[in-house]
Amino acid sequence: MALYLGQSDLDTLFAEGLVTPADCVEAVAGSFHEQGLRQVGVMPRQIVWADAAQTAPRSPALKMSAAYMRGSRIMGASIYAVQFTPGSVDMWLTVFSGVTGQMIGVLNSKSLSIWKTAATAAVAARCLARSDAHRVALIGTGSYAMAQIEFLAAVMEVEKIFCFSRNADTLRQFCIRASEKLGLPVSPAASAQAAVEDADMITTITISPTPVVLGEWLPAGVHCNVMGQHAPGAREIDTRGVLESHVIVDATEQAFNEKGELLIPISEGAMTSNHVAGELGSVLTGNCAGRTSHSQKTMFCSGGTAFEYMGLCSMLLERAAAAGLGQQLKP
Repeated sequence: MALYLGQSDLDTLFAEGLVTPADCVEAVAGSFHEQGLRQVGVMPRQIVWADAAQTAPRSPALKMSAAYMRGSRIMGASIYAVQFTPGSVDMWLTVFSGVTGQMIGVLNSKSLSIWKTAATAAVAARCLARSDAHRVALIGTGSYAMAQIEFLAAVMEVEKIFCFSRNADTLRQFCIRASEKLGLPVSPAASAQAAVEDADMITTITISPTPVVLGEWLPAGVHCNVMGQHAPGAREIDTRGVLESHVIVDATEQAFNEKGELLIPISEGAMTSNHVAGELGSVLTGNCAGRTSHSQKTMFCSGGTAFEYMGLCSMLLERAAAAGLGQQLKP
């Protein structure tokens, strides 16, 4: 029988120490490793807009994607409704056996999206940031932001974090909570530029349709995780920032469908698709170069894929089943 996990089950896994941020990072890294071995079949995200006349990034929509993991022999799909109320994400994941075809589990929680996104960024930073990278800049303090620095700090030696968002009070409160949660100095920056100028690693996790970080601000040797918007006309980093970086994506086909960081410079004639060096999975398996020098700027552009969920959700189902959590779904 399939196992159902809801928010309370997932909260219990973390609260009781049965799953940690580092566990999530390793699970997602396993999915990328399969990608690098060319053992992943993936259906890029499909979007059905609630109103065909309103297809902006923050418009109500139903989104879905799927993946088959030929190494771990699991498969599944994500289906989720977004923006029917401001900021809403009703996320459902299904996981099937790739051997028997039988459903293993169903998971329902926005946390899955938050954790997957944070784990993916941490995998990218571990692969692409300098070995002596300790200072972090975080641009954006919304619902996805805390996990970004929590998961990064779980696998990297983070010493200082500087944050920026447009609302000064929200920013201040976020930094207080983050400092208490992580046991690290987390400080508000006066501007996005001030946050990133001395950073070794930068994460953007915003809903801004226009650049929140400019290439002229980026120091030599920095690594950027571009984790926010995934819409052709929206971008968090400007053209110069992309052009001056060694760019890696999560999945090539989907990236060129959705990521404005790539599509806008291409439409401007500033670059071609060849500027993208490859996929993160190929970096993990050594089939694509990651960082090649201490001074090189690297950038990971991600919109999120179904295969990232497969490693994460199968791990969560295994841990929950072992702990007696969840609800068995009867046929």
